[in-house]
Amino acid sequence: MPLPAGIAAFLPGTAVAAGAAVLFAVGSVLQHEAASSSSDARGLELRRLVTRPKWMAGQSATVLGTLLQVVALALAPVAIVQPVLAGGLVVALGIRSVRDRCLPSRQAGLGAVCTCGGLAVFLVAARPAAGTGDHLPPWFAVLAVVLVAVGLVAVSSRSGRGAWGALACGASAGIAAGIAAVLISTAIKTFGERGLLATLTGSALWAALAVAVVAQLGSQQAYARGSLSWSMPALVLLDPLAAVPAARLLTGERLEPGHAFVWVPAAAVAVVGVVLLARTGEGCRRPLRVSLSRQREARRTPDEGGR
Repeated sequence: MPLPAGIAAFLPGTAVAAGAAVLFAVGSVLQHEAASSSSDARGLELRRLVTRPKWMAGQSATVLGTLLQVVALALAPVAIVQPVLAGGLVVALGIRSVRDRCLPSRQAGLGAVCTCGGLAVFLVAARPAAGTGDHLPPWFAVLAVVLVAVGLVAVSSRSGRGAWGALACGASAGIAAGIAAVLISTAIKTFGERGLLATLTGSALWAALAVAVVAQLGSQQAYARGSLSWSMPALVLLDPLAAVPAARLLTGERLEPGHAFVWVPAAAVAVVGVVLLARTGEGCRRPLRVSLSRQREARRTPDEGGR
């Protein structure tokens, strides 16, 4: 019997993943605001962060989002869950615009359309299918991906402040998050096929927890290094880009090869959208108050051309 494929076969998991994306967006914005104001020339000071209610609220949203992500990974393939989570970038930048009382630029709007549209077409055309429970990775493969994730975050943490530091830390944290998602999916499959004892004595569960912690530390470093417009796109873009091939390698998940001529360009459009969003910058060029006052002025002022 062929495995179920496509987003239509995993609607509950897709919906749960969308809820997780919103929570991750809220958490990332709050944590970035707290982390950027709690760092100095020496870097991030965790002792300051834990005393800030805003950071704790962001952490709470992230924890709830992580729980929903685990539920989503139990209901849908990694190749659906992680791209849906990437849509959190658009939500995060929207929240940022509201908090800054700033209208999004035309470039940001185009980037949001490309990101959401590209991801939607990718999910429909790629028709991701879940891997089988008997396709579980050996311990040395799990160890290898853990070392890759830890090594990347450790190297990027030595980068300086500014856009490139935020980009490097965000990229490494995104790769680690994608690998953690695949390991979580592996642990869930182990539990379903072999029971609780095999899950607790296996390598996937503990490796997933370790990499998830490393990814969280990397994301905090990314938020403290510089603008959210650099760190957040790197996080959300590298997550699915790392998770999809890792899931193929470790758990046997697959995409529809016959539709590659559709989903490959769609993925490229989503990448372009992320890049456009990243290049919108941190400054506000269209303050909401100024725009509203101009609209009121235009309604009050008579049309000079009609006189």
